[in-house]
Amino acid sequence: MKSFPSILLAGLIAASMVGVGVAQDKEKTAEMYSPEEMAAWQKAAAPGPHHARFKNMVGAWNAKNTYWMQPGGDPQVATMKAEYKTKFDGRYLVSKLEGPMMGMPFEGMGIAGYDNVKGVHTMVWCDNMSTSILYSEGECSDECQVETLYMDQKDPITDNDMKVKIITRIIDNDKHVFEYYMINPDGSEFKSMEIVYTRP
Repeated sequence: MKSFPSILLAGLIAASMVGVGVAQDKEKTAEMYSPEEMAAWQKAAAPGPHHARFKNMVGAWNAKNTYWMQPGGDPQVATMKAEYKTKFDGRYLVSKLEGPMMGMPFEGMGIAGYDNVKGVHTMVWCDNMSTSILYSEGECSDECQVETLYMDQKDPITDNDMKVKIITRIIDNDKHVFEYYMINPDGSEFKSMEIVYTRP
């Protein structure tokens, strides 16, 4: 059995060899790309105007969630709490939403971003009422005060494919509205959820 100092020494040697390999890879990478190509990578990775708006969302929010189980049905209303944080130098907006839904405790998390390469707004979402990680993408309008995203998902009841439209409207720094629409096969839309966020 090796003593602790021997194991530690072996680990340090291994770590130093990995460091040499990483340094060599960096030198090789720099040689592989032209200045123009490196500039393109830097441009793709840099936060820009679309990301800058995320900072206005940071903080705690009250959320009034109104949702409909079917077209023409009576709405259900839930009072919830939300929190937004930015990650990785403002490149992403991470949100958490908690509160009651359909008589059960609900907790969800989203990550929103803007893909410089594809030129689209993106969002992923997951929560405790599903095992699906949902992905949507789209664009913004009205000086980026209105964001419209589209998503494909499976109906868990019918197993049919369905399309969803998600609209976020920035009213001002203290209020924004989230709208969730199901798109029927004939193109008609059913607004199944609206969440009004206001600062406490």
